[in-house]
Amino acid sequence: FFDTMADEIDPVDVAVDVGKEKKKKKSKGDDDDLPADSRVRVAVRVRPFNRADHGDQSLCISVDDEINKITADNGQKNAAFTFDHVFFEKTQAQVYTAIGETMLHDAFSGYNSTIFAYGQTGSGKTYSMVGKEDDPVHEGLLPRICKDLFELSQELQSEDRTLMVKIQVSYVEVYNEKIRDLLQFVASGEPPVNEELKDLKLKEDKKSKSFVCEDLSLHTVMNYSRVKNLIDLGTDMRTKAETGMNELSSRSHSVFTIYMTQTHEPPNPAHRDFSSKIVIVDLAGSERQSKTDLAVDNAQQKAEAERINMSLLILGRCLSASSTSGGSKHIPIRESVLTKMLMDIFGGNSKTMMFATVSPSLFNFSETMSTLQYAHNAKKIKHKAKQNTLAKAIEVKELKEQVKALGKTLIEELEKAAQQKELLDREIAAISEEKELIAKSLAASEEENLLLKEQLERMKEENRSLRNGIVPEGSESESVRTVTRCERCGGEGDANLPFGSMASARNWGGNQEDDDEDDDERAEKLKQIHEELQFKLPNMNPNAQLSSRLDTARSDTMQAKSAPSTSEIRSYIGHSAAVYSCSFSPTGEKMVSASRDRTVKIWSVKSGNELLTLKGHNGFVLSCDWCPNGKDPHIVSASDDKTLRVWDAESGKKIMTLKGHSDKVYNCVYSPSGNEIASASCDKTIKVWSAEFGKKIATLKNHTSAVFSVAFSRDGLKLVSASDDKTLRMWDWQAGTELCVFQGHTGTVWSCEFSPDDTQVLSASMDGTVKVWDVDSHVSVKTLRGHSAPVHHAIFAKDGSKIISASRDRTLKVWDVESGKVLTSLVGHTNTVYRACVFNNLILSCSSDDIMKVWNLKV
Repeated sequence: FFDTMADEIDPVDVAVDVGKEKKKKKSKGDDDDLPADSRVRVAVRVRPFNRADHGDQSLCISVDDEINKITADNGQKNAAFTFDHVFFEKTQAQVYTAIGETMLHDAFSGYNSTIFAYGQTGSGKTYSMVGKEDDPVHEGLLPRICKDLFELSQELQSEDRTLMVKIQVSYVEVYNEKIRDLLQFVASGEPPVNEELKDLKLKEDKKSKSFVCEDLSLHTVMNYSRVKNLIDLGTDMRTKAETGMNELSSRSHSVFTIYMTQTHEPPNPAHRDFSSKIVIVDLAGSERQSKTDLAVDNAQQKAEAERINMSLLILGRCLSASSTSGGSKHIPIRESVLTKMLMDIFGGNSKTMMFATVSPSLFNFSETMSTLQYAHNAKKIKHKAKQNTLAKAIEVKELKEQVKALGKTLIEELEKAAQQKELLDREIAAISEEKELIAKSLAASEEENLLLKEQLERMKEENRSLRNGIVPEGSESESVRTVTRCERCGGEGDANLPFGSMASARNWGGNQEDDDEDDDERAEKLKQIHEELQFKLPNMNPNAQLSSRLDTARSDTMQAKSAPSTSEIRSYIGHSAAVYSCSFSPTGEKMVSASRDRTVKIWSVKSGNELLTLKGHNGFVLSCDWCPNGKDPHIVSASDDKTLRVWDAESGKKIMTLKGHSDKVYNCVYSPSGNEIASASCDKTIKVWSAEFGKKIATLKNHTSAVFSVAFSRDGLKLVSASDDKTLRMWDWQAGTELCVFQGHTGTVWSCEFSPDDTQVLSASMDGTVKVWDVDSHVSVKTLRGHSAPVHHAIFAKDGSKIISASRDRTLKVWDVESGKVLTSLVGHTNTVYRACVFNNLILSCSSDDIMKVWNLKV
């Protein structure tokens, strides 16, 4: 090993024969041309005499502290070397001050730092790196660095409260070219046993261009005492053995790594975040078997020595190839596990220091000379250390937040699209059902027409028979039999008979002289026959039936013309998207509207001017209502952002936000007293809130799908709700109990309403119908059909005698409750009419055409 290392190093650069000193020429790229910050720094420490010198206390080393120069001389050959640091008869504290503090400064500045101790076995590497256990005076570099690391981090955190420092450590050994985790038993709590240490695999990380250990245990530490325990535990677990040079000779290389991240929370552009690591490597000592006195039969120690020397030889070749004077372009990093782990020191992203330890004894001159030459080569290696800044952490966090927000928006849009698709599918299904019903009605009408045609043909045949005075066999009708009786009477024809002179001539002409009856008696009988025919014949005449139907239609038209007069008074334009809801103020002078444009607007009914625009919802505003008590000018609105908001109608300021629903809130309404607010949501629940404090009073659950509408009874004690599950439910909201279920609609129920006397419930559905339900019997007492599309909303007029409905067919219809007939249709909107409300003789409607309209209905 030592002969090979001597061949690897050019003796012209370092060795000078005695009496023949030659002036050394500086070559291009010599280490004197490289600043210390851009290359591997080297420190050499000369240990005191010990048992490894075998009693030979002859000095072969001289040191010039002022210029950090060390000279090796055995009387035959000498060589002088200059390094960054030379320690001779220096304490552990002095060594740390010169080396450790610089490493700490680099780590807190965001640089990776590595120090590896190399030297002959027994030359003091482990003592310099680790020191003696539980002896503060003889503590090595590793415990001193850890101690000051925590002190400095606490000092920085006290100055900057936003700074967060996270420290983690790992401890491994390379034994016989295998990596073993010295702290693997810490997390399991099992007693540590060296023989049971598992081998770890090295995996190349192409992103960082380095090798990492798979399944390596990382231990987060909060204070120095915890780190000290881990250092002591790992050091005890290292493979050691007694040799002729050392009582406790390390038989493996050890690598202790400190990982540190410095971040600011919250992120601050004025401060940079860093990540760095400190790697402390204690290499096993190079050995000559002739000096270590290995037993001849101890094959294990011989194999260990061979492995140690081989890994150190490959490390030396890598250092030589990486140096500026190295002629080889190939660096044999992959030939050893040790060099793979220390890849960063060969010109990588790390500020590296080689810590060489040598013996002062002439007995170990050759090993000392080899170590100094080894260290001299390391000085020529350039590194590419850079700050590991996390300056983009703020941007990354912002981007993550944006991605999260976009993902949330995308999910919401997908949910909306899915719900819209579901609603469209249901509408299509309802339309298909309606189409089937129409087809069935048409088929029934066709059958009825066929029957009518057959009846008409029979009537025509009877009519022809009567005209001709011939009665077909088996079809003698009452009128024909009457005519036959007239023939038998032999009376004279009457000019008023429907068949004229033909019957008169045939039945009564030329037989007067044989007639014994009195003329007056005949005239009376003819009058009776005439009256009977006038009653019978229209029923057999198809033209008479058609005339009767036309008369009925004319009568209905006249009735419609005599209905209450209706007219559009004003349109209110201001929203930039569909208007979903509207409501009058208690005095009727103002009104409020809720829109897809995420705003709530307050209007003057008389002037049509927009008075206020209320903004704050983060989604479509689906419903709004005005507090009915007249004392508090408050408005409540509901949105698909899952919240309700209460506003001051005078100032337009938000009073409070009601949160509790887990999905879109479709509808909100005040109680008649104005003390409570009820809301209906897509989360299948109805909630009742305190209008004064905004606290949730009750949650009603039983619907199996989204709840679209909710309404208080006039006494405020009950609630009725309408749902996508095609049902209405009535509740005692104070007790939180369901009173009854109204079932009968074949599509989604969009709205619900109590009658003015609370005896009936009104509902509007996607199936195109409006139903009136009896509260006591829970059955439908009337179904109103007339809209050609789903009905979104229906309400009672103030006196309960009429119903106003709003539909997707773009119209509003006014119905008579008692007869169930349409009194009038209000046409003017160009898109779906979502809602209507009434104040005295005014009807307010809102539509998907972004417009609201007020109509005049004299009720």
